[in-house]
Amino acid sequence: MDAATARDLLLAMPGITEHDHFGRPAYRATNAKGRPTNIFLTLRLNDQRAVLMLDREQQATLHEQHPSVFIPLANKWGANGATFMELERTDLRLFHLGVGEALRKAGAR
Repeated sequence: MDAATARDLLLAMPGITEHDHFGRPAYRATNAKGRPTNIFLTLRLNDQRAVLMLDREQQATLHEQHPSVFIPLANKWGANGATFMELERTDLRLFHLGVGEALRKAGAR
């Protein structure tokens, strides 16, 4: 998968909106009250990576099950759950798995 495909998949999901976040596309969903969630994913277009905002347990589980796809960031953000999703190593099933976990953490409906 590439970043353009990931973007198309995200924007096809109901309630997902794209925003600029320091020059990178970022994505929010809506919660049960119809309000926007925090950013749950950003795309790094040139790197063919997404950054998922997970909790530490979600991060550990995904990394343990798919270590070449889900990689904790090597900084304080990573220590708090920020996780690279290597898009070139991601198929549709893993993409939806990672996005689903990030949406759950964000409190999307």
